Amino acid sequence: MSELDLSWADAGHGDPAFLGEIFSLAFVRGVEPLDALRRIGGLEDTLAHRTPAEIAAAHTFDDGYPEVASAFALGEWTVLVQPTSYTLRYLVDALSRGTEAFAVVRHDYASPSFDHAIDGTVTTHFNLNYPESRGGSDPDRLLPLIREAGFDPDDEDDSDDEDDESWRYRYEGAVARGMALAGRIVGAPPTFEQVSASLPSMHVDSWFSRTKPAHVEDAPAEAARLVAELDLAATPGLAAALAAAPVVVTQDSDLGRHVREWSALARRADWSLNLERSRMTDEQRSRGYRFGHLTMALAATFRADLA
Repeated sequence: MSELDLSWADAGHGDPAFLGEIFSLAFVRGVEPLDALRRIGGLEDTLAHRTPAEIAAAHTFDDGYPEVASAFALGEWTVLVQPTSYTLRYLVDALSRGTEAFAVVRHDYASPSFDHAIDGTVTTHFNLNYPESRGGSDPDRLLPLIREAGFDPDDEDDSDDEDDESWRYRYEGAVARGMALAGRIVGAPPTFEQVSASLPSMHVDSWFSRTKPAHVEDAPAEAARLVAELDLAATPGLAAALAAAPVVVTQDSDLGRHVREWSALARRADWSLNLERSRMTDEQRSRGYRFGHLTMALAATFRADLA
């Protein structure tokens, strides 16, 4: 396999190959691009060709800060591109059902990461800056490839020498090493031209994916409490779905469209705090957070079969 220039993965502002301070790429074997988008909760009625720049431009309060992912084929794999978010790392279990999937994340304000899964189980995950600290059901599964990609999984970084700056290697080019690891798994890494092209894309609401729902203590009771608190008891289909759980709620049903609205309220509350704070009062933002808690409780109640 020939090495490609992967410096775009760590490029900064002003570089023409700058994809963003936060982005994630996921790879899934043997699944067509549109089907891969559906696996992560792609909303069918939002399908369109978009560039990363167009996706970033729509990441606004008025548009509901949508999560958007694009997809293209790369040999027997599909590559998903999420230019403004890191949530693909939490969807590799859904992507991998019946196959293999993994995600590489750049996140300049938190931690870059690598997450690999097979048939719904996360096998290996680690912070790209700390490859020696791996988790998952089989943390050493990819160890030879991790080394080949330029990581040093044996370095414990325990030097007491104040002049030793070898630690900088952990952070410089870490995402490029993550992409090199991706290339060793799929055969060749994607190029910047491929990930930045105008591609088929969908808004994504992971609520409609088959990912394992977050744990919510006594989820049915918590969902009922929040429904009452937010005065949503008259929502079409909600009472029947709660009574029939576990149940699959489709994105184009009456209840599904309400869930999509509640997810958008929660996203506005989350993102506006840092990006457009004046667009919501503290009371409105607090209510938006409650809708986020509600969607989590509903996911845990309706999809208990995935827990």
